[in-house]
Amino acid sequence: MKTICIAGKNNIAVDVLLYCINTYKDDEIVVVCNKNDLGENGWQRSLLWHARKHDIRVLKLNEVYGIEDLVFLSVEFDRIIRPKRFSSARLFNIHFSFLPLYKGCHTSVLPILHGRDKTGVTFHRIDSGIDTGEIIDQEEVKIYSSDTSYDLYKKLISVGTKLIIKNLSDVIRGTEQSWKQESHGSTYYSINEIKYSELCLDINATAYQIQNQIRAFSFRPYQLLVWNKKRYVECEILENRSVWRPGTILEDTEVYTVIVSIDYDVKLYKDVLLEIFSAIEKKENSRAKKLCVSRQLVNAQDRHGRSPLTVAVYSGNIEMVEYLLQCGADICVKDWNGSTLLMYAKDYGMNTGDWSLFRMLAELGVDINEKDYAGLSLADYISELEKIDSIPDDIKKMLNLWEARFDKESSGFMIESEM
Repeated sequence: MKTICIAGKNNIAVDVLLYCINTYKDDEIVVVCNKNDLGENGWQRSLLWHARKHDIRVLKLNEVYGIEDLVFLSVEFDRIIRPKRFSSARLFNIHFSFLPLYKGCHTSVLPILHGRDKTGVTFHRIDSGIDTGEIIDQEEVKIYSSDTSYDLYKKLISVGTKLIIKNLSDVIRGTEQSWKQESHGSTYYSINEIKYSELCLDINATAYQIQNQIRAFSFRPYQLLVWNKKRYVECEILENRSVWRPGTILEDTEVYTVIVSIDYDVKLYKDVLLEIFSAIEKKENSRAKKLCVSRQLVNAQDRHGRSPLTVAVYSGNIEMVEYLLQCGADICVKDWNGSTLLMYAKDYGMNTGDWSLFRMLAELGVDINEKDYAGLSLADYISELEKIDSIPDDIKKMLNLWEARFDKESSGFMIESEM
């Protein structure tokens, strides 16, 4: 029996943990969590929370040093690994770049800032250097001109998860192949390369450079780029050649600011997410549509994980739901508790008796059986409601709910199968 240790954080660590739980039932699985993991799910899921939920042992780093038959997976881990301290040499890391490029930090920021059109993810051995170990597998990731660092990070998470799972059986059996990294083209950036607390837009630059700054530092869970005391989410390069001093404001509205750069004028779109939420909730749809002009705002999520589409569904604002979907809103969006759009539509239906939005979303393909991060589905929640009799029969049928009747003696619901 081997011991598989997942050390790290966020969705990638959680998904690798869940895969190991389901796949390697004869091996011991343990986790080492990052220092800032408090056991609460946020914009990323908590490894500690999921380890506790599945009764997985949570160890400190020094407690795994002496395990001889250990497979150690560093997955966005917050500490440098010293191989000599381990009894096992089976130490592996996932790195969010196409090594040997971009060793170190800021891997979802610097490729965009540098204007690259691709980066990658690398699964490699851990040696005594920083991201210098032999490569086991890697995959390129395309960077589109509209991608922010947040968009890129989510791509890297997705590709990285698949890359680990693809190679995990070979790693556990010890049959993986690897090759040395080249020295040519190798680059490294330390954590001090960027001071995020001091970020501000450098307007003494070309339009292209300004656009890349906005994209590179748009990572909403942590920061957006600030200029002239306003936060900006997107930059559009205009056709007009700049004739004034860089930074000169040509137009300023509630939604955007047009300024001069070294070569071309640029339109900077402001962060008006909260204003969009307010307009949607009040059903001021004309105003909401005028505010929601930036692509980066259509799928933006606040500190609770609510997006404009989430707010529109919860408010029963069908016109804005349809408009946002036309604008490319993600119909599979979840909040930080893992609640789906249908779960929000269920709340609206229960509160108002209007289930038309629920039906529309179900017909559009939102997964009725999807579970939140507590492991509960729509059927689980609805089965516990005292108002279950008020739910239309077609909704119950969609959810495959059994006929429920109230049992006065037990003061609860008795669920009877129709079979």
